[in-house]
Amino acid sequence: MGAQLIVYGIGAIGGQVAGRLHSSGLEVTAVEPWQAQREAVAREGLCITRLDGSVERHHPPVVAPEELAGPVELCLLAVKSYDTEAALARVLPQLTPDALVVSLQNSINEELIVPALGAARVLGGVVLVNAVLLEPGLITATASVSRAAAGVRLPGVYVGEYLRPAGEHARRVARLLDTVWPAEPIDDLLGERWTKMVTNSALNPVSGIGGLASAAMLASGPARRAIAGIAAEVLRVAAAEGHPLGRVLGDFTVDEVYAGASGASDAFDRGLAARAARVSADAATSLLQDVLRRRRTEVDYFSGLVARKGRKHGIATPWCDAATALVHEIEEGRRAPAAANLNELARRALSVV
Repeated sequence: MGAQLIVYGIGAIGGQVAGRLHSSGLEVTAVEPWQAQREAVAREGLCITRLDGSVERHHPPVVAPEELAGPVELCLLAVKSYDTEAALARVLPQLTPDALVVSLQNSINEELIVPALGAARVLGGVVLVNAVLLEPGLITATASVSRAAAGVRLPGVYVGEYLRPAGEHARRVARLLDTVWPAEPIDDLLGERWTKMVTNSALNPVSGIGGLASAAMLASGPARRAIAGIAAEVLRVAAAEGHPLGRVLGDFTVDEVYAGASGASDAFDRGLAARAARVSADAATSLLQDVLRRRRTEVDYFSGLVARKGRKHGIATPWCDAATALVHEIEEGRRAPAAANLNELARRALSVV
């Protein structure tokens, strides 16, 4: 058997990747830990509803992790952040000596992959499209908050190499992923990771805590207040990590975020509120989807990661700390997701400022 291209994890994002690559004529194997998803894809295929309402159906071959057999030349990793190391344990023995692993995940999981594989063989894909997995086999694309920005055009995914400018590896993977969404190679992978970390850390926990879909979250004053507080903390930590950011959430400036968090200006708040009408009504953050399904969330890899890195630099992160704690309370069943929780989030964050 020749070396394989695999997509490990075929949820809302990985499912689009595996399905579209397979339908384009490439030999790709989907690896999926969730039995219900495997069975639905094997039986009916992957059904993807696009933003314009049109429907695609794809039939990639799918196997369980324990059924994966090498050799594997390219692994596109799309599992939850907390499953990264388990997925690597399955994949590493099957990789060819020069195989590449590309993280299409949220957070900064390259930091987990590099020790196992070496920096030269690790890439990241910063995915800028949104989708929801409604039930096994059914994916719906939704308009994201960042892409609801006025006057900014974003690709579907940025592809970069770890701690070095884009080279042939990044260009090769970008050409491959251009079959799925518009893809661009980038020189500063971690800069784009931290730019998306603002979105991941500010929007995901707030939506999960409040039990609010994306449009409803943006329409909520208490939610926007929390988003501003968390976003400002992420920006400070990113700068301390060596990645000062320019624009975030599409087209907001860093100064607008800081001014919004401090109360010096309402431009950021007004900008977020204006996006509520431009976000798909069914758009929901991945963390909210997990909360509603009573699944473990990635909060420790969003606001939790920012807080841990903040402590390393002596940067206070009261909003991230409070948001992470409240999501854990919801995960543990000690609190239900509700809009009233956003007042508690502000109370905890501001009590230590």
